[in-house]
Amino acid sequence: MGFDGFDIGKIRALAKDLGRQGEGARGLHTSVAVVLTQANALMGSKPATTDPLLSPLVGDLLGPLPFFGGGNLPGSLDSELGDMSKSIERRCTQLEACNKLTEQGYRIDPVVAFSDEKPPDAQKIEDALRAVSGLKGKDFGSNGNRDDLEKVQKQLDGMTSAELDAFFAKVPDADFRLYGKLASNENDGSWLKWWDHNGIPESARRDHLSRLLARIGPSNWEKLKGAFPEVQPGFDTTDAWLDGQNAQSGQQAKGMHWGTPTDPLFAPGRELTAGEISQGRFGDCWYISQLTATAQRNPQFIREGIKENPNGTIDVRIWDKDGNNHWVTVTPDLPMDENGEPMTAYNRVSHERWPAYYEKAFALMYGEDDGGAPDGHEGDKRYDRAERGNYGATEWDFPKNGAPYVTGNGSESIDDDFESAKKAFQTEQRPVVVSTPSGEQLQKEGNALWGNTFSTRHVYYVKGFEDGKIVLGNPWGPSFSDIKATPEQYEKFFNDPQALKVPR
Repeated sequence: MGFDGFDIGKIRALAKDLGRQGEGARGLHTSVAVVLTQANALMGSKPATTDPLLSPLVGDLLGPLPFFGGGNLPGSLDSELGDMSKSIERRCTQLEACNKLTEQGYRIDPVVAFSDEKPPDAQKIEDALRAVSGLKGKDFGSNGNRDDLEKVQKQLDGMTSAELDAFFAKVPDADFRLYGKLASNENDGSWLKWWDHNGIPESARRDHLSRLLARIGPSNWEKLKGAFPEVQPGFDTTDAWLDGQNAQSGQQAKGMHWGTPTDPLFAPGRELTAGEISQGRFGDCWYISQLTATAQRNPQFIREGIKENPNGTIDVRIWDKDGNNHWVTVTPDLPMDENGEPMTAYNRVSHERWPAYYEKAFALMYGEDDGGAPDGHEGDKRYDRAERGNYGATEWDFPKNGAPYVTGNGSESIDDDFESAKKAFQTEQRPVVVSTPSGEQLQKEGNALWGNTFSTRHVYYVKGFEDGKIVLGNPWGPSFSDIKATPEQYEKFFNDPQALKVPR
């Protein structure tokens, strides 16, 4: 069955008409510019026009230069309408090719059928199906299977969105699961066989999975997850899952399940406001504080580090434990509570989703977890254990471990005194986070001063300095008031300050 409801002939006619209109825009631009320029000269001190769209045309007799783009209307429409016309033509060719494939029995998700890319080639789909099927029972020789797997990886990475989606719809589950099993097993065997290399290295495999997930239709996401579980972080080892609440804030976390929110990635026409971020139910204040502090100092850096793909997935810029930059692709679903509310980091004021996907990508990538647990749970392996690739790995760790994943740079431990924090934040213009130690007495004294916004074994971010006090934001969100501490209080209740370095 093809993609009905689209009259490709009429759409092509529209594209040609747009192209013709664009070609005439340069001549129109010159004519209007000549009239306005002459009128301006005749009117002496009075401008020929005060219209903000027409004023730039005075003296602009040549209009936008060919091949350089930009410029003023209407001349700029020459390239803009021309580019639009060519894009529509390419998409029509793509759609025609997708229709032919569906007539041959291939299934292509409409989400990818309208991509602006080369028309799909059935031969590439069949070649990929044979390559994956050929892994069954194959003799990989004495050098391991890495070279064979990398050939398959290259084939899949080189396919268009439509080709890849058709491949996923057709490849048998067992065949693709075998590919996933082989690709994820990097065991090279005996050290005596130093030439024996198996699997696809983790860094390359992560990029490969992101390229696949960013292009296939939603109907094929589960097949990818089935073969490569590392595409989706688990949440059933988190303290929130085990306890049914956040161990510190007491926020409930019952009925945890996957669900997809409909809120925007960023609220349209609204500034990114770091102070509105709420940590959610997972015990990763140390990471969320750094993310929030970075967003406060350089909101554009955060905006540039996340984008939504046409198929609904989200790309997040993140660095791995070895300092390599990646664009990690995640599906839009998030852990939800029994009421359908996201349990992850979120903007609870404007309902922006972006903090949740930074957190989700971080859960997949974080590789420094050596264990850690809430007070009173140390040694209990349900809580206190090393993890990898899930939300549990992000709980109860140290800020210095997370900074490289957020900014690509390590953090700097600064002196435990008020003036050092002030210098780093105000003079050096750096994001700064500070921690609190453990201790029941410290908890009581802190609560007496600042109420329930104070917690031991917690991480806060510096918001500024007022009236000789440091102002600390709580990553639990805006419903918890800021802490304003004197120099003496700061040095008693807070420690381990970290200054981050964010590219400008």
